[in-house]
Amino acid sequence: MLNLNTLHFGGDYNPEQWDKEVWKEDIELMQRASVNLVSLGIFSWAKLEPSDGNYDFDWLDEVVELLHQGGISIDMATATASPPAWLTLAHPEVLPVNFDGVRLSHGGRQQYCAASEAYRTKAAALVEQIAKRYAKHPAVKMWHVNNEYGCHAPYCYCENSRKAFVSWLQMRYASLDELNTAWGTDFWSQRYYNWEEIVVPKRTPDGTHPNPGQQLDFKRFSSDVTLELFKMERDIIKKYDSVNPVTTNFMSMKFTYAMDYFAWAKEVDFVSTDHYLAQHDPLNHIDLAQQADLTRGFAGGKQWLLMEHSSSAVNWQPRNYAKTPGQEKRNALSFVARGSQGALYFQWRQGQAGSERFHSALVPHAGEDTRVFREVSELGAILKSMPELSQYPTNRAEVAMVYDYEQFWVMMQANMPTEDLSYPNTVAQWYRAMWELGIQVDFVQASASKEELSQYKLVLMPMVHMLSEQEEENFISYAQQGGNLVVGYFSNISSRTGRVKLGGYGGKLVKDVIGVYVEEFYPLRPEQELELSNGLKARMWSELSRANGAEVLASFAGSDVDGSVAIAKRKLGSSTAWYQGTELTEKSQKKFFAEIVKKLEIHSEGGEGTEVIHRGPFRFEINHLKNKVKVSRS
Repeated sequence: MLNLNTLHFGGDYNPEQWDKEVWKEDIELMQRASVNLVSLGIFSWAKLEPSDGNYDFDWLDEVVELLHQGGISIDMATATASPPAWLTLAHPEVLPVNFDGVRLSHGGRQQYCAASEAYRTKAAALVEQIAKRYAKHPAVKMWHVNNEYGCHAPYCYCENSRKAFVSWLQMRYASLDELNTAWGTDFWSQRYYNWEEIVVPKRTPDGTHPNPGQQLDFKRFSSDVTLELFKMERDIIKKYDSVNPVTTNFMSMKFTYAMDYFAWAKEVDFVSTDHYLAQHDPLNHIDLAQQADLTRGFAGGKQWLLMEHSSSAVNWQPRNYAKTPGQEKRNALSFVARGSQGALYFQWRQGQAGSERFHSALVPHAGEDTRVFREVSELGAILKSMPELSQYPTNRAEVAMVYDYEQFWVMMQANMPTEDLSYPNTVAQWYRAMWELGIQVDFVQASASKEELSQYKLVLMPMVHMLSEQEEENFISYAQQGGNLVVGYFSNISSRTGRVKLGGYGGKLVKDVIGVYVEEFYPLRPEQELELSNGLKARMWSELSRANGAEVLASFAGSDVDGSVAIAKRKLGSSTAWYQGTELTEKSQKKFFAEIVKKLEIHSEGGEGTEVIHRGPFRFEINHLKNKVKVSRS
C-alpha cells in the first residue's frame, strides 16, 4: 500500500536526456528543493533495449545509485509506454489502426495495439529484466507501470483487436442470440449468425453510425483489454517484489474518458493520477477540485497520489498560459487537502529537445534562479514540515455525486436528441454549483450499493442515462429509506445495454417514485434561454411531461411545452426526491442547489472563491481570489 508516513514531492526524472555532468547537479538541486521521490525510466525502452534482446542497464544503475546516495527514493517505471523503432519495424502489427482503418506511424508515444501479441511479449520480457534487477534495491519504494494508459490511442480497430473483441464478447454473452437482443441487431439487418461475422465498430457509410450497443461494448472491451496489459506487468513485478506497491498513473481530467478508472482502481495497490489545468479557464481551480475529488472516489475515500501535474505552463493546449505567482502552491495544496499523498510533477528538468521542450518543469530552462524553482522549493518545504498529514484521509462529505464512465461512453454517441448534450459539462456544472456554495462532494459509481449510498445525506444524479434494474432499485431504496436524491434530465433512459426503457422516460425512478411522466424530449435551440415559472433560467433542454404524483416547483414557459414539468419534488417519508427536467444556467443551478442544501442543513464552508477542506485534524483554507493558503490544525 501507499506509504502513510510521509508526503511525496518530486516528479518524472529523465536523466537519459542529459549528459552525466548534469546528474550530480540534479541531486544537489533536488535536495535543496526537498524532493524525496522521482519517477524513473518512464520512456526509456529504446535506451534500455537498443536492439531486440540486447539490454543496457549500466547508465540506469549509475543513476539509481546517485539517487540512493542523495536520499531520493525511486518510483521505478517499466518503460513500456513507447515501443522502440526496432520493434515497430520488425512487427508493424504492433502499431494501432484508427477509426478510419489507417495504421498509425511510429514516432509519437503509446504507438501500440493493446491486443498485439508482439507488443505483449516484448513488454513482458523488458519488465522481467527491470523487476529482477531492481526489486531488492533499497531506493525503490514503488513501481510505475507503463504511463497514462489510453491517453493517445485507446481504441485499435485492427484484425488482432477484432479477434480479441469477439473473444471478449463470447465471455460476456452466453450466446449470439443474447448479443443480438442486447444490441438490437434486427435494426438495419445487423443480425449476426456466426461470431466471425462480428466486426469492430469503425467508420461506416456517411450518414450512418455503428450499432450503439456494439459501440458501448467496444469501449468496455478497450478498457478491459488495456487493463490486462497493466495486470500482466504488475504480476511480473510481484514475482520479484512482494513488498513495494505497484500502480499506474490515471488521467483525472474533465474530458478523459477511455479507461474505466473505477474498475482499474481495484487492480492497483494504490490510486495515482495526473492532472493538468486548462489555464485559460479562470475557474480552473474548481475543475482541479472536481478531479481531485473524483480521484478520491476511485480510491474509495482513501489516500491517493498526484503523480503528475505542471509547475507552470503545459505545451499541448492552443495557448499555453503560464501559472501566476502563488498559483502552483494553491493548486498543489488543494490536491493534498483532497487526499493526495503529496505533489509530483512532469518533469524535474525542462527538456531541451522533443515535442515537450516548452512544457514547464521544476527546474526551468532558465535554471534554479527563477520564480518557479523558488516557489516549488517553498512547497517542498511545506510538505516536508507536516509528514503526519499523510496518515489521514480527507473527511467524508455529506453529498455524493454519481459519476460513471459508461454514461460518458453512451453520451458520446451520435443520433442523440441534441448534439449539445455533454455529460462532462453537466457534471462539471453541478459540481461547480456545489463548490461555490462551499459544499464538499464525494463521487460514487452508478453501481454503488445501498450501503454506500446510505452514508450520504444527499445524492446527485446528473444525466445518469443508463441504469440496470438492480441499480435503479438501489437508488429507489436509498430515497425511500431516508436518503435525499436529485435526478437530472435524460437519466434512467435505458438499460446497461443501451435499450430504451418503455412506458415513460426515466423509468420507475422518475415516473413512479418522484412522480413525473415524461412523454417526449424537446431540445432547445442554440442560444435559446427560457425563464421558468419560478424565475430560474433554463437552456438546451425541455420535455413534454406532466406531474404523476410530484409537486411541481417550476414549469416551462415561453416554449413548445408550456406548462410541462421543469422541476419537481416528492416527499418520501423523512426524505425528498427532486427531478430536474432541464439544464439550468450556472446561476440558476446554484440557486436551486442552495435551497436544497439549506433545507437539508448540509454543512457549508468557504465558497465564492475560497475552499475549506478538512483532512483529519488539518484544516486547509485556500483563497483563490486573494492568492492565499492557510493550513492549520482544526
